[in-house]
Amino acid sequence: MNPIYAILGLILVMGWIFLDLMRNNDSGGIVFVFGLTALTGWVLFVLIPKRKRDALFERVDTITDSHIDALIRQQTILVRADPYGKPLLDKWHSEIEYFLTHHVRQGLKPDQIPWLENQRNVVLERIAQRVTAAARQRPALPSMSPSMTGAEFEGFCANQLRACGWAVQLTPLCHDQGVDVIAEKKGMRVALQCKLYSNPVGNKAVQEIAAGKVHQRAHFGAVVTNGTFTASAKELAATNGIQLLHHSDLPQLDAIIMQSVQ
Repeated sequence: MNPIYAILGLILVMGWIFLDLMRNNDSGGIVFVFGLTALTGWVLFVLIPKRKRDALFERVDTITDSHIDALIRQQTILVRADPYGKPLLDKWHSEIEYFLTHHVRQGLKPDQIPWLENQRNVVLERIAQRVTAAARQRPALPSMSPSMTGAEFEGFCANQLRACGWAVQLTPLCHDQGVDVIAEKKGMRVALQCKLYSNPVGNKAVQEIAAGKVHQRAHFGAVVTNGTFTASAKELAATNGIQLLHHSDLPQLDAIIMQSVQ
């Protein structure tokens, strides 16, 4: 038998007893029944819903934690900044919606589904906050991998810079004007283009970051790759004051920049 129906039945019985006690003018019994009715109502409308919400949230947290590395990776890739530095969150919010519908919902008990729909916005915010908190504790892309996508490589470079104290913004995937990452530290603003290539990076990347640096009002520009650069790219970069970096150079970016201006 459903416990809620049992409690509702008990309330009806106590209501009948309460009316009978009033007819008999039994004040002590009335107080007792009134208190018992209030306690039953508190259990029914406060305690039981709270326990069901807590159970739902606990299950959501467990499912989220089981996919936390993938969620952090998606957050790193999808959260970009507009030209004014404001985070663009639409794609990330859509990703959380997808995760909730196709992964969290599938992992719930049948009686938890109505509670999920009732608390949907709260759960979405809870997942987002949990991913953000976890991302502060660990890098999303801890090591370089040749199987990365271009967007993942940009996220990797951004995280390398964040770990060294740079304030970092990832630009939109489209209309980035040749700049993938903007890094700021101690008054220095650096525009970076990140190239995950199997072949040496050529002139085009240098030309794009030279123009992008001006567009982003950056003091310095750099191209970062997992490989090497062509001789003509190196010549053009030297002419335009563009730094050509291997991704392993990123932890020393401020020292490299300071050396270049001496």
